This record gives sequence, C-alpha cells and structure tokens, in this order.
Amino acid sequence: MSVSSKDLVAKKMAQLIRTGATLTSYACPVCGTPLLRLKTGEYYCANCDKPVVIVRSDAEEKEVMIRYGLMDIRDMLYEKLMMINNELKETKDIDRINELVRSMVLILEAYDKITQIINQGLPKTEAAKTERK
Repeated sequence: MSVSSKDLVAKKMAQLIRTGATLTSYACPVCGTPLLRLKTGEYYCANCDKPVVIVRSDAEEKEVMIRYGLMDIRDMLYEKLMMINNELKETKDIDRINELVRSMVLILEAYDKITQIINQGLPKTEAAKTERK
C-alpha cells in the first residue's frame, strides 16, 4: 500500500505539533496548506517544507522581499568566496594570487555590509518580537 503525499504532509504536521508547533488559521500562499507556528515563532509550511513570512501591509511585504533578496546575494557571495578559495589553493602564480586575494577582500567587505544591513533592517514586527523577549 502506497502512502499519499497528503498523508506524508499530515504525518509531518503531526510530528511538528508533538514537538510544540501549533496549527494556525493562516494558509501557505503557494499551496494552501495550513501553516504551523514553530516554537521559534516562525511560520512553516509542511507541504512546501519552507518557512513562510506573514506580512500585514504592502510596506512590510516590500521590506521582507528586500531582506530575503539581500540574503540571496549574501549566499551567492559566499559561493564565490569558496570558488576563489579553491582556485587559490591550486594557483602558484603570484600575480594571480594577488588578484584572487584582492577579489576576496572586496567580496568579504560586500558580505559584511550586506550582513549589517540585513541585521539592522529587521521588519518592525520582528523587531518588536525581539524587544519583548
């Protein structure tokens, strides 16, 4: 007997509820599955297997979209650092090494700046939750 994907999602939801998650009245904007609120306060879709951010205004949505866009850029910068690191391990040419190190420094500066912006620019609702704790 095969287990349907709906059954698997229901089992995953039940397991999360047993560990302290709560079922909410919100639904996933992608698939319509009811969202769970994890003990961390994060909303989660068990069907999409992804966190979901609840926004209450267009301005808050824009702020969240910018923040997640910056997080994507930061992740890409990290991948580029790893690529440079791999090339640096193999390179013996001192001029190429200097070029790679300069690139790493620029990427690290951009990574640091983006991280600062992400951490300082929390949406107001998240900032309020953090202050209450």
